[in-house]
Amino acid sequence: MVEGFKSKVHEIGRADEIDRALSLDERTSKQIASIIIFSGNIEFHLERAIWRLDNQDPRGQRPRTDARPIIALIEMLEDHAQNCNSSKEQDLITTWCAAARGGFTIRNNIAHGVTSNIGDTLVLMRNPQWQGEIRKRGFGDIWCDEYTMDLIRQSFAVLLRTIVGMSSPEKQLPDVASPEIIRALREARSILGEFASQDYNPSFDVARQSG
Repeated sequence: MVEGFKSKVHEIGRADEIDRALSLDERTSKQIASIIIFSGNIEFHLERAIWRLDNQDPRGQRPRTDARPIIALIEMLEDHAQNCNSSKEQDLITTWCAAARGGFTIRNNIAHGVTSNIGDTLVLMRNPQWQGEIRKRGFGDIWCDEYTMDLIRQSFAVLLRTIVGMSSPEKQLPDVASPEIIRALREARSILGEFASQDYNPSFDVARQSG
Protein backbone atom coordinates (compact mmCIF):
# COMPACT_ATOMS: atom_id res chain seq x y z
CA MET A 1 0.00 0.00 0.00
CA VAL A 2 1.34 3.48 -0.93
CA GLU A 3 2.65 5.37 2.12
CA GLY A 4 0.08 7.84 3.38
CA PHE A 5 -2.76 6.20 1.45
CA LYS A 6 -5.78 5.11 3.48
CA SER A 7 -8.33 2.69 2.13
CA LYS A 8 -12.02 3.34 2.60
CA VAL A 9 -12.20 0.76 5.40
CA HIS A 10 -9.49 2.69 7.29
CA GLU A 11 -11.20 6.01 6.61
CA ILE A 12 -14.66 4.87 7.76
CA GLY A 13 -13.78 2.11 10.20
CA ARG A 14 -11.22 3.93 12.39
CA ALA A 15 -10.92 0.81 14.54
CA ASP A 16 -8.44 2.42 16.96
CA GLU A 17 -11.09 4.96 17.93
CA ILE A 18 -13.58 2.20 18.74
CA ASP A 19 -10.94 0.32 20.76
CA ARG A 20 -10.31 3.43 22.86
CA ALA A 21 -14.02 4.09 23.33
CA LEU A 22 -14.51 0.51 24.55
CA SER A 23 -11.48 0.61 26.86
CA LEU A 24 -10.02 -2.23 24.80
CA ASP A 25 -6.37 -1.65 25.68
CA GLU A 26 -3.41 -3.79 24.64
CA ARG A 27 -3.41 -5.92 27.81
CA THR A 28 -7.13 -6.67 27.73
CA SER A 29 -7.01 -7.37 23.99
CA LYS A 30 -4.22 -9.91 24.50
CA GLN A 31 -6.10 -11.66 27.31
CA ILE A 32 -9.31 -11.86 25.27
CA ALA A 33 -7.41 -13.09 22.21
CA SER A 34 -5.76 -15.87 24.26
CA ILE A 35 -9.08 -17.05 25.69
CA ILE A 36 -10.80 -17.11 22.28
CA ILE A 37 -7.89 -18.83 20.53
CA PHE A 38 -7.40 -21.33 23.35
CA SER A 39 -11.13 -22.12 23.08
CA GLY A 40 -10.88 -22.98 19.40
CA ASN A 41 -7.91 -25.25 20.05
CA ILE A 42 -9.72 -26.92 22.96
CA GLU A 43 -12.69 -27.72 20.68
CA PHE A 44 -10.35 -29.20 18.07
CA HIS A 45 -8.61 -31.52 20.54
CA LEU A 46 -11.81 -32.32 22.44
CA GLU A 47 -13.30 -33.83 19.31
CA ARG A 48 -10.19 -35.94 18.80
CA ALA A 49 -10.15 -37.05 22.43
CA ILE A 50 -13.70 -38.36 21.93
CA TRP A 51 -12.67 -40.19 18.77
CA ARG A 52 -9.82 -41.78 20.66
CA LEU A 53 -12.01 -42.91 23.56
CA ASP A 54 -14.61 -44.13 21.05
CA ASN A 55 -11.86 -46.16 19.33
CA GLN A 56 -13.01 -44.49 16.13
CA ASP A 57 -10.97 -43.84 13.01
CA PRO A 58 -12.87 -40.98 11.32
CA ARG A 59 -11.19 -41.42 7.97
CA GLY A 60 -13.80 -41.58 5.19
CA GLN A 61 -16.80 -41.21 7.48
CA ARG A 62 -18.71 -38.51 9.29
CA PRO A 63 -17.96 -38.81 13.03
CA ARG A 64 -20.73 -38.44 15.59
CA THR A 65 -18.98 -35.32 16.87
CA ASP A 66 -19.40 -33.45 13.58
CA ALA A 67 -21.32 -30.15 13.78
CA ARG A 68 -22.17 -30.71 17.44
CA PRO A 69 -22.23 -27.73 19.83
CA ILE A 70 -19.54 -27.54 22.47
CA ILE A 71 -21.90 -28.51 25.31
CA ALA A 72 -22.76 -31.74 23.44
CA LEU A 73 -19.06 -32.53 22.94
CA ILE A 74 -18.40 -32.02 26.64
CA GLU A 75 -21.25 -34.40 27.45
CA MET A 76 -19.84 -36.99 25.03
CA LEU A 77 -16.49 -36.88 26.76
CA GLU A 78 -18.10 -37.03 30.20
CA ASP A 79 -20.02 -40.17 29.20
CA HIS A 80 -16.69 -41.97 28.98
CA ALA A 81 -15.98 -41.36 32.68
CA GLN A 82 -18.18 -44.29 33.68
CA ASN A 83 -15.99 -46.65 31.62
CA CYS A 84 -12.68 -45.56 33.15
CA ASN A 85 -10.35 -48.14 34.64
CA SER A 86 -9.62 -46.10 37.76
CA SER A 87 -11.07 -43.34 39.94
CA LYS A 88 -8.08 -41.20 38.95
CA GLU A 89 -9.01 -41.36 35.27
CA GLN A 90 -12.66 -40.76 36.09
CA ASP A 91 -11.72 -37.71 38.15
CA LEU A 92 -9.64 -36.39 35.24
CA ILE A 93 -12.57 -36.50 32.83
CA THR A 94 -15.34 -35.29 35.15
CA THR A 95 -13.26 -32.42 36.56
CA TRP A 96 -12.15 -31.35 33.08
CA CYS A 97 -15.74 -31.36 31.85
CA ALA A 98 -17.02 -29.36 34.83
CA ALA A 99 -14.29 -26.76 34.31
CA ALA A 100 -14.95 -26.63 30.57
CA ARG A 101 -18.66 -25.92 31.08
CA GLY A 102 -17.83 -22.83 33.09
CA GLY A 103 -15.09 -21.87 30.67
CA PHE A 104 -17.26 -22.01 27.57
CA THR A 105 -20.00 -20.04 29.30
CA ILE A 106 -17.38 -17.34 29.75
CA ARG A 107 -16.15 -17.77 26.16
CA ASN A 108 -19.72 -17.23 24.93
CA ASN A 109 -20.13 -14.16 27.12
CA ILE A 110 -16.96 -12.73 25.56
CA ALA A 111 -17.59 -13.75 21.95
CA HIS A 112 -21.29 -12.84 21.87
CA GLY A 113 -21.42 -10.06 24.45
CA VAL A 114 -22.13 -6.37 23.91
CA THR A 115 -19.58 -4.07 25.49
CA SER A 116 -20.06 -1.51 28.22
CA ASN A 117 -17.79 0.36 30.61
CA ILE A 118 -18.43 0.35 34.34
CA GLY A 119 -15.93 2.74 35.82
CA ASP A 120 -12.64 1.92 34.12
CA THR A 121 -13.57 -1.72 33.55
CA LEU A 122 -14.69 -3.22 30.25
CA VAL A 123 -17.76 -5.43 30.80
CA LEU A 124 -19.18 -7.85 28.20
CA MET A 125 -22.87 -8.73 28.52
CA ARG A 126 -24.64 -11.50 26.63
CA ASN A 127 -28.42 -11.48 26.11
CA PRO A 128 -29.19 -8.24 27.96
CA GLN A 129 -32.85 -7.21 28.10
CA TRP A 130 -32.38 -3.47 28.01
CA GLN A 131 -35.55 -2.80 26.01
CA GLY A 132 -37.82 -5.11 27.99
CA GLU A 133 -37.59 -7.95 25.48
CA ILE A 134 -37.97 -11.60 26.47
CA ARG A 135 -35.11 -13.92 25.51
CA LYS A 136 -34.84 -17.68 25.34
CA ARG A 137 -31.27 -17.74 26.67
CA GLY A 138 -30.24 -16.36 30.03
CA PHE A 139 -28.14 -13.30 30.74
CA GLY A 140 -24.38 -13.65 31.16
CA ASP A 141 -21.55 -11.20 31.71
CA ILE A 142 -17.84 -10.98 32.35
CA TRP A 143 -15.87 -8.13 33.93
CA CYS A 144 -12.58 -7.75 32.05
CA ASP A 145 -10.35 -6.48 34.85
CA GLU A 146 -6.73 -7.69 34.78
CA TYR A 147 -7.08 -9.96 37.82
CA THR A 148 -10.16 -11.78 36.52
CA MET A 149 -8.95 -12.15 32.95
CA ASP A 150 -5.55 -13.50 33.98
CA LEU A 151 -7.16 -16.22 36.12
CA ILE A 152 -9.53 -17.14 33.27
CA ARG A 153 -6.73 -17.19 30.70
CA GLN A 154 -4.54 -19.44 32.84
CA SER A 155 -7.49 -21.75 33.53
CA PHE A 156 -8.15 -22.09 29.79
CA ALA A 157 -4.48 -22.93 29.34
CA VAL A 158 -4.89 -25.79 31.84
CA LEU A 159 -7.94 -27.05 29.92
CA LEU A 160 -6.00 -26.90 26.65
CA ARG A 161 -2.89 -28.66 27.92
CA THR A 162 -4.98 -31.42 29.48
CA ILE A 163 -7.22 -32.09 26.48
CA VAL A 164 -4.17 -32.15 24.19
CA GLY A 165 -2.81 -34.92 26.39
CA MET A 166 -6.12 -36.79 26.35
CA SER A 167 -6.31 -36.62 22.56
CA SER A 168 -2.71 -37.68 21.96
CA PRO A 169 -2.26 -41.31 20.82
CA GLU A 170 1.17 -41.21 22.43
CA LYS A 171 -0.25 -40.84 25.96
CA GLN A 172 -2.51 -42.99 28.09
CA LEU A 173 -5.13 -41.53 30.42
CA PRO A 174 -3.19 -42.55 33.57
CA ASP A 175 -0.22 -40.57 32.24
CA VAL A 176 -2.36 -37.47 31.86
CA ALA A 177 -4.14 -37.86 35.19
CA SER A 178 -1.18 -36.85 37.34
CA PRO A 179 -1.83 -35.36 40.79
CA GLU A 180 -0.56 -31.98 39.56
CA ILE A 181 -2.96 -31.95 36.62
CA ILE A 182 -5.90 -32.97 38.80
CA ARG A 183 -5.11 -30.19 41.29
CA ALA A 184 -4.82 -27.64 38.49
CA LEU A 185 -8.11 -28.81 36.96
CA ARG A 186 -9.89 -28.50 40.30
CA GLU A 187 -8.59 -24.98 40.66
CA ALA A 188 -9.63 -24.16 37.10
CA ARG A 189 -13.09 -25.62 37.77
CA SER A 190 -13.48 -23.35 40.80
CA ILE A 191 -12.22 -20.24 38.99
CA LEU A 192 -14.23 -20.72 35.81
CA GLY A 193 -17.35 -21.76 37.67
CA GLU A 194 -17.15 -18.66 39.84
CA PHE A 195 -16.71 -16.20 36.99
CA ALA A 196 -19.35 -17.93 34.86
CA SER A 197 -21.95 -17.76 37.64
CA GLN A 198 -24.47 -14.94 37.77
CA ASP A 199 -24.26 -15.14 41.57
CA TYR A 200 -20.67 -13.90 41.40
CA ASN A 201 -20.17 -10.37 42.76
CA PRO A 202 -17.17 -8.70 41.06
CA SER A 203 -17.05 -5.92 43.65
CA PHE A 204 -15.66 -8.50 46.11
CA ASP A 205 -12.50 -8.89 44.05
CA VAL A 206 -12.19 -5.14 43.51
CA ALA A 207 -12.15 -4.76 47.30
CA ARG A 208 -9.74 -7.69 47.68
CA GLN A 209 -7.27 -6.17 45.22
CA SER A 210 -7.41 -2.71 46.75
CA GLY A 211 -7.22 -3.97 50.36
